[in-house]
Amino acid sequence: MAYRSLAFNNDLIWRAPLPSAERELANALHDKIAALRPHLLDFLRLNEEAPHHALTLTEWSQPAMLSSLLATWSDHIYRNQPGKPLLSLWAQWYIGLLVPPLMLALLSEERALSLAPEHFRVEFHETGRAARFWIEVHSAGASPEQSAQSRMEKLIATALQPVVQALEATGDINGKLIWSNTGYLINWYLGEMKTLLGDEKIAALRQHCFFEKQFSDGQDNPLWRTVVLREGQLVRRTCCQRYRLPDVQQCGDCTLK
Repeated sequence: MAYRSLAFNNDLIWRAPLPSAERELANALHDKIAALRPHLLDFLRLNEEAPHHALTLTEWSQPAMLSSLLATWSDHIYRNQPGKPLLSLWAQWYIGLLVPPLMLALLSEERALSLAPEHFRVEFHETGRAARFWIEVHSAGASPEQSAQSRMEKLIATALQPVVQALEATGDINGKLIWSNTGYLINWYLGEMKTLLGDEKIAALRQHCFFEKQFSDGQDNPLWRTVVLREGQLVRRTCCQRYRLPDVQQCGDCTLK
C-alpha cells in the first residue's frame, strides 16, 4: 500500500496538544474566581476527580439517602428537631454554597457553563449538610448573544429547581420557603456583583428575577416577589424559619421584627 508523504513543520510536530474546550473553560473559570472571589474555591472544585463519597443529585435525593443525611443533620446539630426549619437551613447551606460561583461563572464568562445535574457532585459534611461541590466542566456553547437574564433562568430551572423538588418531596417543607430563601440569596449576590457588571445590568437582572411572573419560555418564575421593595430597599418577603431551631437567632433583617 502506498502512502502519500506529507511535509510537516518541526514546530508543528513537537507542539503540545491544545487543551480541550472543557479544560479551557475550567481554567478560565478557576482563574476568574481566584481573581475575583478566591474564597469560593474553598468549597468548589472544577474538573478535579471527585471522591467516591461525593454524590450526584440523583444519588443524594433518593429517599433513603436523603433521610439519612437529614437525620444526621438533625441529630448532630439540632437535637432531633425535624421539619420545616431544619430543611430550610439544610437547603440554605446547599444552595448558598452552589449559587454564588455559578452566578459568577454565568454572568462574567462569555462561554456558558453546562448546568446539567449529572455534571455536579456534592460532598457532604459529617453533620449531613453540603460541604463542597465538584463540577465536571462542560461548555453549553459559546453564546455571547445569550442574555444574562436567560442564563439566570437556566440556573434556576436546571440547577436549582430539581433540588427544591427533591426537598419538597419529603413532605416536610413547602418549596415556596426554599425559593424565598433563594431569592434573598440571589438578590444579595447581585449586589456583590455590582462593581463587576454595573448598576444598569444589575437593575435589569433584579427586575427580571423578582418582578417578572413568567420566564421567557412561559414557565412560572419561582423567584417572583420573593423579595419586595420596602422603604426603598429590596428585602425578603417571608421569614426563613431558622429562628425556630435551638440556639439559632433571628436574622438581622428578619421579617418578624
